[in-house]
Amino acid sequence: MIIQKQAAGDDCATKLEILCPNCERDVDEAELAAQKCGDCGYDLTQPKQSIEIHATSVPAIAITF
Repeated sequence: MIIQKQAAGDDCATKLEILCPNCERDVDEAELAAQKCGDCGYDLTQPKQSIEIHATSVPAIAITF
């Protein structure tokens, strides 16, 4: 399951992935509800999480020479 959320101003984005701790495959909501990986059958009571934060900014004023 991947959740992406844009902050106000579109200058920051976060990405959260929930992964199987055994095979490291991205799991979906149904697998989380069942607490079992659909690929390897591993228990998902404590899934692995991967969080990415991307921040960019654009200068308010551009100076050219």
